[in-house]
Amino acid sequence: MQVSVEKTGDLERRMTVQVPADSIDSKVSGRLNELRRQVRLKGFRPGRVPMNIIRKRYGDQVREEVLQQVMQSSLEEAIGEQSFRVAGVSSLQPTPPADGGDFEFTAELEVFPEIPELDVSDMDIERPKAEITDSDVDDMIETLRQQRISFKEVDRGAAEGDRVSLGYVAQVDGERVPEQGEHEIAPVMGQLAAFPALEEALAGVKGGEEKDIELTFPDNYGYEALAGKTAQVQLTVKTVEESELPEVDESFAEAFGIEGGVEELRDGVRKNLEREMRQAVNNRLRQVVTDGLGERFSDLPVPASRVSQEVQQLQAQLKQQTGQQPPAAEKLRASAEQRVRLGMLLGELARQNNIEIDPARVQARIEEVAETYDQPSEVIELYRSEPHLMDQIENVVLEDQVIDWVLENAKVEDKEMTFRELMGRE
Repeated sequence: MQVSVEKTGDLERRMTVQVPADSIDSKVSGRLNELRRQVRLKGFRPGRVPMNIIRKRYGDQVREEVLQQVMQSSLEEAIGEQSFRVAGVSSLQPTPPADGGDFEFTAELEVFPEIPELDVSDMDIERPKAEITDSDVDDMIETLRQQRISFKEVDRGAAEGDRVSLGYVAQVDGERVPEQGEHEIAPVMGQLAAFPALEEALAGVKGGEEKDIELTFPDNYGYEALAGKTAQVQLTVKTVEESELPEVDESFAEAFGIEGGVEELRDGVRKNLEREMRQAVNNRLRQVVTDGLGERFSDLPVPASRVSQEVQQLQAQLKQQTGQQPPAAEKLRASAEQRVRLGMLLGELARQNNIEIDPARVQARIEEVAETYDQPSEVIELYRSEPHLMDQIENVVLEDQVIDWVLENAKVEDKEMTFRELMGRE
């Protein structure tokens, strides 16, 4: 077999491969002999059909099959000889044969770029360092209380924390909004920062009261006909309801499926917050590391075929998430190119530093995911039995290991912060 390579672009290669004709003929003859022993034709005993008939009837088909197999196997062998790291094969075409000549074909390839040794020793990284305090647990329990708030109708003026159920009709630009009936809303006093004029109008109102006022609606008001408009508004208050927060007691804990009372609830909340914190730290470190690598190697060429595949994956993900038609490929190409480049860099860091997937970390990651479900053992079994789910977990774990390696070898400085600061809630 003879191989020649032509560079047709930064990452594009045209490979021409010649395979001796007698090798092809030998494979075709062998296949026809196998076929002769198997085929049954009327008028001939099994295995006794003359070769010239077999060749005439099946020769072209067998040769075509042999040539396809030879191209695939020879291409793999040639790629190995050239030590190419192939990103994709865009074309594989036989050359029109010359009389009595060897079989020849060409392959259009894309290869991964040669990446130099990746040195991160001078990369500056700020690592968040936080811990979960009793105050953080208290805040989350208060959030859980707010999620289970109840309301009871009262016969008094509306005050902060009360829910006011009302209907309204507006006159704007000479038109009635809505055309028929009335809009019904139920705002909570103290939660109308985006619409302070309405909060002011509702202060002290009672159930059954009516008011005619002028209101300027916020630009982002949910009803488009009123957004940003000033209108004469007729309000009809239906009810004023006082909010009631549940006590944090054993029954409150049981509402979340926790037996053992308030302390068990607090322990569960702390564990969830710690998991959330670890994820937030990992995400921030991953972002810092990947941004740093991306900036350093922003001019690293990426295979167009891999970018196209990434674009298709992004479109599929967006369509699944939104249920709408995804953006055109060109609008996603820059993001896809960045993701492909980052994947190449992380993969190269793993290869250069002999980083292999740690089975213990894979198991720990699966268990961490499973903890968020009602039946963790079933989730673990599902992951173990589904190869594509295992691939996803293993890819994430390998990337985490690469990030850890970077943190061990870069200039890392810890930055103390609160959990609220870490989560952007301060």
